[in-house]
Amino acid sequence: MSPLRHPPLKLHAEGVLFLFVAFCLAVAPLVSTALAAPIGLPFAQQQTQPLDPLTREETELAMRIASSDARVKEALGAGRSQLIQVQFLALKPNVYPAGQEPEQMKIGRHAAVLFYRYDNDQGIHVIVDLEKRSAGEIARVEGRAVPLAFEEVTQAANLALRNERVRSLLGSRADDFRVANLAAGERPENRVEGLRVVATSPRDPCYRHRCIDLLFRQRDGYIAGTTVTVDLTSQAVRVERTVK
Repeated sequence: MSPLRHPPLKLHAEGVLFLFVAFCLAVAPLVSTALAAPIGLPFAQQQTQPLDPLTREETELAMRIASSDARVKEALGAGRSQLIQVQFLALKPNVYPAGQEPEQMKIGRHAAVLFYRYDNDQGIHVIVDLEKRSAGEIARVEGRAVPLAFEEVTQAANLALRNERVRSLLGSRADDFRVANLAAGERPENRVEGLRVVATSPRDPCYRHRCIDLLFRQRDGYIAGTTVTVDLTSQAVRVERTVK
């Protein structure tokens, strides 16, 4: 008994034409959507919401606005200064319309830019309106309240690594040490970390100075027995043995 076979499929010209038209109608919306979207770009641009963190572009814009403002330049003076940080700032109104959440209100986009002056141990805090592209309120901050910037730890490490006593402490691998950027998750095997020194006595060399204690870490732990203090105000490096 021979196996069953299905009869060959035969399509008339009208049937072929019908299937072709149906296929075209089905894919037409997809083709038109793909053509309408720019190549390499998402279909919809995500807009920044009022309480979203600052974008990289906004951070750079805030730095430029604050640095170029005449009042900020006057507040910073002619001496050495350092940009410390740029942070998102939400300026909320005192009164909210009934039934409207703060996130739904037009509160604008603002940034807080913080500088440090080395000559008088003072921070300069600037509020920047990113929409109006202008600097607003400027306030002076006590130096002890200004946190360390990553760039300052880098400056301190560069000064220390040129010091002969520090190089002797680190040995042949002195040039392998790199500053750890903990905020970015960068932890080199041979790394330098910084701790802020806040002196309370006028007899301390770091009193009203910007000082950093540097910690040097290798694979097996921190190098102990010696304190390395860098005074960024005077550009001095002090190396002291803590273990005799």
